[in-house]
Amino acid sequence: MVSLKEVLGPLWSAAKHVFAKPYTYKYPYERVPSALQENYRYDPKAGIAYPGSKGRHLLRLDKCTGCSLCDIACQNIAEAITMVYAYDVVLEMPERAYSELGKKESPVTGAVDLLMEGFNRYVTEDHRGGFSHPVMPVLVNLKNVSKTDSGYVLKLNSDAVWANRLDLLVRDYFEDSFRAMITRGYEVRIAKDESPDRVLYELIKDDVTLVLRVEKRNMNIPVNKKSYFPMVDYGRCVFCGFCVDACPFYALEMTPDFELSSTSRVGMVYNPIALSGPKISTAPPSTNPIDAIMGWLRRKTS
Repeated sequence: MVSLKEVLGPLWSAAKHVFAKPYTYKYPYERVPSALQENYRYDPKAGIAYPGSKGRHLLRLDKCTGCSLCDIACQNIAEAITMVYAYDVVLEMPERAYSELGKKESPVTGAVDLLMEGFNRYVTEDHRGGFSHPVMPVLVNLKNVSKTDSGYVLKLNSDAVWANRLDLLVRDYFEDSFRAMITRGYEVRIAKDESPDRVLYELIKDDVTLVLRVEKRNMNIPVNKKSYFPMVDYGRCVFCGFCVDACPFYALEMTPDFELSSTSRVGMVYNPIALSGPKISTAPPSTNPIDAIMGWLRRKTS
């Protein structure tokens, strides 16, 4: 027969721990005070690695030469780094065609709408040639228009479109759009192929000819005349730091920024501009109000 002491003993022991200060921290409601706040970096001349946190990378654009050694170091480990170029996408049209932009039945409006759909398509390219990094959505700005002697030039992208190769960019963003155009009566043909720097497509329908121009953007970095920079997919990165060790130009470090959560694969990919920017905190949302209140009380009483 179980005695009263045997029943109440465990309950009393548990009750004492309810009011005792715990040894653990509840992330993300509480921060870990002992976490290193220094960047992990490597001095290739001295051959010394300086200790620090291995979180999000910090890319110093003014020091990156585009040598690809970080990409090579990552191969056969995580394949999280891809060297990419910055591209711009421009649509050229005669003045008569520009006046039809926005009209519902106009072939100009139809072509622009299909191109915008290609820009904002959230897909993972596992099914296309084994390319496992997700395609990044592109911000479209239809107000960036300039007039020329032959008509109007409409720059479709607000920020740079990052891609490893020109043919991959066209495949990822415009292949489906071109296919949809052809089914709707457009003629799509290559007018001039100057790969890897530029390619021009003619989009023709109802005696209206639009020219889609995709070309490299010069980032104006003196040490990197190719404008060739690393992009990191944190859905694959194992934070080993080998890419930092491989950089001979002090262009790459790793920061204490470990809060890289995202609800989509696209959000895990950081382009060169994002890597060179300030810390971006993407901590998980506080979904438990009780833990949030307890964390706040512990911070106030500690």
